Amino acid sequence: MNGGPRPSHGAVVEGDPRSRALAIWPRLDHRKLARTCGDPHRVARLVERRTALPREAILGMLGVRPSSD
Repeated sequence: MNGGPRPSHGAVVEGDPRSRALAIWPRLDHRKLARTCGDPHRVARLVERRTALPREAILGMLGVRPSSD
């Protein structure tokens, strides 16, 4: 097992979504971002409050892609 974040909802994550979120939205609250525990859907929910982008677009920007199940 690797120690990285475990994606939920059948998603595949490339890299740490928290780092990507901070690179794209540098003024995100670091404490709130830490509480997401690296879950890309929780990160996207936090970012949704700052942008008009839909959640699917945010997830794509965070490096999340649908799994091929």
